Amino acid sequence: WGNYNDLTIKLSQTKREVRNKMSLQHCLVLTVATGAVWMDLRTRRIANEWIITAWIAGLVTQLIRYGAAGAGIFLFGMLFPILALYILFYFHMLGAGDIKLLSAVGGFLGVPAILKCMIVSFLSGAVLSIGIILVCGNLPQRLTKFFQLFPNLFYQKKIPEKKQSRFPITM
Repeated sequence: WGNYNDLTIKLSQTKREVRNKMSLQHCLVLTVATGAVWMDLRTRRIANEWIITAWIAGLVTQLIRYGAAGAGIFLFGMLFPILALYILFYFHMLGAGDIKLLSAVGGFLGVPAILKCMIVSFLSGAVLSIGIILVCGNLPQRLTKFFQLFPNLFYQKKIPEKKQSRFPITM
Protein backbone atom coordinates (compact mmCIF):
# COMPACT_ATOMS: atom_id res chain seq x y z
CA TRP A 1 0.00 0.00 0.00
CA GLY A 2 2.95 2.30 0.49
CA ASN A 3 3.63 2.43 -3.25
CA TYR A 4 -0.05 3.02 -3.99
CA ASN A 5 -0.20 6.01 -1.61
CA ASP A 6 3.00 7.45 -3.07
CA LEU A 7 1.53 7.08 -6.55
CA THR A 8 -1.72 8.75 -5.47
CA ILE A 9 0.19 11.67 -3.97
CA LYS A 10 2.28 12.02 -7.14
CA LEU A 11 -0.81 11.94 -9.36
CA SER A 12 -2.61 14.56 -7.26
CA GLN A 13 0.53 16.75 -7.36
CA THR A 14 0.69 16.33 -11.13
CA LYS A 15 -2.99 17.32 -11.49
CA ARG A 16 -2.37 20.37 -9.30
CA GLU A 17 0.67 21.32 -11.42
CA VAL A 18 -1.39 21.02 -14.60
CA ARG A 19 -4.14 23.18 -13.12
CA ASN A 20 -1.57 25.74 -11.99
CA LYS A 21 0.01 25.80 -15.44
CA MET A 22 -3.28 26.96 -17.00
CA SER A 23 -2.27 30.37 -15.88
CA LEU A 24 -2.71 33.90 -17.05
CA GLN A 25 -0.09 33.20 -19.72
CA HIS A 26 -2.18 30.43 -21.29
CA CYS A 27 -5.36 32.48 -21.04
CA LEU A 28 -3.61 35.32 -22.86
CA VAL A 29 -2.40 32.95 -25.59
CA LEU A 30 -5.95 31.67 -26.08
CA THR A 31 -7.25 35.25 -26.19
CA VAL A 32 -4.64 36.28 -28.77
CA ALA A 33 -5.35 33.24 -30.95
CA THR A 34 -9.13 33.61 -30.69
CA GLY A 35 -8.95 37.30 -31.54
CA ALA A 36 -6.72 36.57 -34.54
CA VAL A 37 -9.07 33.87 -35.82
CA TRP A 38 -12.02 36.26 -35.45
CA MET A 39 -10.19 39.01 -37.38
CA ASP A 40 -9.06 36.59 -40.08
CA LEU A 41 -12.58 35.28 -40.59
CA ARG A 42 -14.10 38.77 -40.71
CA THR A 43 -11.50 40.73 -42.71
CA ARG A 44 -9.11 38.08 -44.11
CA ARG A 45 -6.20 39.71 -42.28
CA ILE A 46 -4.82 40.03 -38.76
CA ALA A 47 -4.29 43.62 -37.67
CA ASN A 48 -0.71 44.61 -36.88
CA GLU A 49 -1.99 46.42 -33.78
CA TRP A 50 -3.28 43.10 -32.46
CA ILE A 51 0.10 41.43 -33.02
CA ILE A 52 2.03 44.31 -31.45
CA THR A 53 -0.27 44.23 -28.41
CA ALA A 54 0.30 40.47 -28.15
CA TRP A 55 4.08 40.96 -28.37
CA ILE A 56 3.97 43.52 -25.56
CA ALA A 57 1.77 41.26 -23.43
CA GLY A 58 4.10 38.33 -24.11
CA LEU A 59 7.17 40.34 -23.10
CA VAL A 60 5.53 41.58 -19.91
CA THR A 61 4.34 38.05 -19.07
CA GLN A 62 7.82 36.59 -19.57
CA LEU A 63 9.43 39.38 -17.52
CA ILE A 64 6.99 38.75 -14.67
CA ARG A 65 7.57 34.98 -14.77
CA TYR A 66 11.33 34.83 -15.28
CA GLY A 67 12.70 38.29 -14.52
CA ALA A 68 15.39 39.61 -16.85
CA ALA A 69 15.85 36.14 -18.40
CA GLY A 70 12.25 36.42 -19.61
CA ALA A 71 13.32 38.99 -22.20
CA GLY A 72 15.57 36.39 -23.84
CA ILE A 73 12.89 33.71 -23.68
CA PHE A 74 10.45 36.15 -25.27
CA LEU A 75 12.90 37.26 -27.97
CA PHE A 76 13.89 33.74 -29.04
CA GLY A 77 10.28 32.52 -28.91
CA MET A 78 9.16 35.50 -30.99
CA LEU A 79 11.93 35.24 -33.60
CA PHE A 80 11.91 31.45 -34.03
CA PRO A 81 8.69 31.25 -36.12
CA ILE A 82 9.76 34.21 -38.27
CA LEU A 83 13.13 32.68 -39.09
CA ALA A 84 11.85 29.09 -39.43
CA LEU A 85 8.87 29.94 -41.64
CA TYR A 86 10.27 32.73 -43.82
CA ILE A 87 11.00 30.34 -46.68
CA LEU A 88 7.32 29.30 -46.75
CA PHE A 89 6.31 32.95 -46.85
CA TYR A 90 8.81 33.66 -49.64
CA PHE A 91 7.30 30.93 -51.82
CA HIS A 92 3.70 32.05 -51.07
CA MET A 93 2.94 28.90 -49.11
CA LEU A 94 2.16 30.72 -45.86
CA GLY A 95 0.80 34.19 -45.20
CA ALA A 96 2.47 36.94 -43.21
CA GLY A 97 -0.43 37.01 -40.74
CA ASP A 98 0.10 33.34 -39.92
CA ILE A 99 3.78 33.93 -39.22
CA LYS A 100 3.08 37.05 -37.16
CA LEU A 101 0.51 35.17 -35.09
CA LEU A 102 2.90 32.28 -34.46
CA SER A 103 5.54 34.85 -33.54
CA ALA A 104 3.22 36.47 -30.99
CA VAL A 105 2.30 33.09 -29.50
CA GLY A 106 5.99 32.12 -29.49
CA GLY A 107 6.73 35.19 -27.40
CA PHE A 108 4.39 33.84 -24.75
CA LEU A 109 5.45 30.20 -24.93
CA GLY A 110 9.16 30.14 -25.80
CA VAL A 111 10.94 28.09 -28.45
CA PRO A 112 10.22 24.48 -27.36
CA ALA A 113 6.49 25.05 -26.95
CA ILE A 114 6.07 27.12 -30.13
CA LEU A 115 7.89 24.42 -32.09
CA LYS A 116 5.36 21.84 -30.83
CA CYS A 117 2.56 24.30 -31.60
CA MET A 118 3.84 24.79 -35.15
CA ILE A 119 4.07 21.04 -35.75
CA VAL A 120 0.53 20.46 -34.45
CA SER A 121 -0.74 23.44 -36.51
CA PHE A 122 0.79 22.16 -39.74
CA LEU A 123 -0.46 18.61 -39.17
CA SER A 124 -3.97 19.91 -38.37
CA GLY A 125 -3.89 22.11 -41.46
CA ALA A 126 -2.83 19.15 -43.59
CA VAL A 127 -5.70 17.03 -42.31
CA LEU A 128 -8.20 19.86 -42.92
CA SER A 129 -6.80 20.48 -46.40
CA ILE A 130 -7.07 16.82 -47.33
CA GLY A 131 -10.66 16.82 -46.08
CA ILE A 132 -11.53 19.91 -48.16
CA ILE A 133 -9.88 18.45 -51.26
CA LEU A 134 -11.79 15.18 -50.84
CA VAL A 135 -15.10 16.98 -50.28
CA CYS A 136 -14.59 19.28 -53.29
CA GLY A 137 -13.47 16.41 -55.48
CA ASN A 138 -10.56 18.29 -57.03
CA LEU A 139 -7.71 16.01 -55.99
CA PRO A 140 -6.32 15.52 -59.54
CA GLN A 141 -6.24 19.29 -60.14
CA ARG A 142 -4.51 19.93 -56.80
CA LEU A 143 -1.91 17.22 -57.40
CA THR A 144 -1.17 18.60 -60.88
CA LYS A 145 -0.79 22.11 -59.49
CA PHE A 146 1.45 20.84 -56.67
CA PHE A 147 3.80 18.97 -59.00
CA GLN A 148 3.97 21.92 -61.42
CA LEU A 149 4.94 24.29 -58.60
CA PHE A 150 8.40 22.87 -57.98
CA PRO A 151 9.77 23.03 -61.55
CA ASN A 152 8.60 26.64 -61.68
CA LEU A 153 10.34 27.46 -58.43
CA PHE A 154 13.65 25.73 -58.94
CA TYR A 155 14.26 25.70 -62.68
CA GLN A 156 12.59 28.86 -63.91
CA LYS A 157 12.99 30.82 -60.64
CA LYS A 158 9.40 31.90 -61.16
CA ILE A 159 6.95 32.21 -58.29
CA PRO A 160 3.36 31.73 -59.41
CA GLU A 161 0.91 34.56 -58.76
CA LYS A 162 -1.25 34.05 -55.70
CA LYS A 163 -4.90 33.64 -56.68
CA GLN A 164 -7.93 34.29 -54.51
CA SER A 165 -9.22 31.08 -52.94
CA ARG A 166 -12.80 29.89 -53.29
CA PHE A 167 -12.84 29.49 -49.52
CA PRO A 168 -12.98 32.49 -47.17
CA ILE A 169 -10.57 30.82 -44.74
CA THR A 170 -6.93 30.58 -45.85
CA MET A 171 -5.08 27.43 -45.01
